[in-house]
Formats: sequence, C-alpha cells, structure tokens
Amino acid sequence: MKKIDPDNLVFLDEIGVLLGFTRTHAPSKCGHRVYDLKPFYRGAKVTVVGAISLKKVVGLRTINGSMECQAFEVFIQHFLVPNLGDSTVEVN
Repeated sequence: MKKIDPDNLVFLDEIGVLLGFTRTHAPSKCGHRVYDLKPFYRGAKVTVVGAISLKKVVGLRTINGSMECQAFEVFIQHFLVPNLGDSTVEVN
C-alpha cells in the first residue's frame, strides 16, 4: 500500500433509502402518551451509488428500487469509467 499514490484511489459506496418510513417517537405533554396509527410501509426505495477520489466526486447515480447487477454494470461503464481520467492506474 505504501507504493500506491493516494491520488489514484477511488472509493465506491452504495446506500438504500426507504422513503415511506413513519416516525417511531413523537413529542407529547409531560405525563401523557402519544397514540397513533402507523400505516403499512408503502413508500418507494431509492438507491444511491457513488465514487469519490481525494479531489472530486468521480461518479454518482440514483436508481429507483434496489441495486441489481445490471444497474451496477451501467454505473461502472457509463458513470465511473468515463470520469476516471488519465491520473488513475489500470489494475489487471
């Protein structure tokens, strides 16, 4: 690792966000309980995948639903690789 130039590193991360969650806690008057009906989860899911280097965001994509193999391949081919530039090292 000591021989690798930190400027050539790219870090990938992915996160899924559920948009339909309801609160689990609520404010109330002292000594009183809060009662509420929580509907069954009906929201959408959004996945965000991104890549950063030490200097910039290299690639970013949002996907409706969960990350699948084909969506990851599209991210790599169309959002990441074209933005890598000449400063990165190709790994075989």
